[in-house]
Amino acid sequence: MQNEDFELLISEGSNALAFRKYHHQYDSNTYHSEALFEKFKDSKNQSRFLKLIWAMGVDWPGDRIALAKLCPDVCPVMGTPLDYGRGYNRVFNPLVNNDDGYYQPTVDHRVSRAEAAKLGWPEEQINCIDNYVIVCRKANTWKNDCPSEYMFNRFVDGMRKVYYNNTGV
Repeated sequence: MQNEDFELLISEGSNALAFRKYHHQYDSNTYHSEALFEKFKDSKNQSRFLKLIWAMGVDWPGDRIALAKLCPDVCPVMGTPLDYGRGYNRVFNPLVNNDDGYYQPTVDHRVSRAEAAKLGWPEEQINCIDNYVIVCRKANTWKNDCPSEYMFNRFVDGMRKVYYNNTGV
C-alpha cells in the first residue's frame, strides 16, 4: 500500500465513522443487552458509550468498564480510526469491506502470555489491565506473527534492505 493510499484509508475511515447512523431498536448483536440499549439511547456521548458496549462483548477475563476506558479512538500502532460499533452499529463489515482489519479493534497483551510466563509473571500480572492494549486487528496480527523484538527488528531491516533501499533496479 502506498503512503497516499494509506492516508486515504485513514481519511475514509474517519469520515465514515463521523457520519455513523445509530440503530434505534434493541438487537442483542448490536447492544449486548436491553439495559445497555436503554442507557445508550439516553447517553449524551453515544460514540463513547459504544466502547462500553463493545467491551461487554469481548472475551476478556477482566473488568469490562476498565477495558472500555482503555479504548482509544485510533489504533496506537497504525493510526487508523477504530470502529467500536457492533451489529447494526458497525460501520465497517469485515466480511464485506476489504479493509484488512485496519478499523477493527482487538484486545492484545503488551507482553504475551508466553513471554510473561518465561519471565515468571503470576497470572494476575499477565491479566492486569496495564498489560493490555487495544489495537486494530491488522496490527495485532502482525505483532502475533513476530515472536520477539529482535526478530521484528531483523524483519524491518531485511524489508528495508530488500524492498526499500533497492537502487539498482
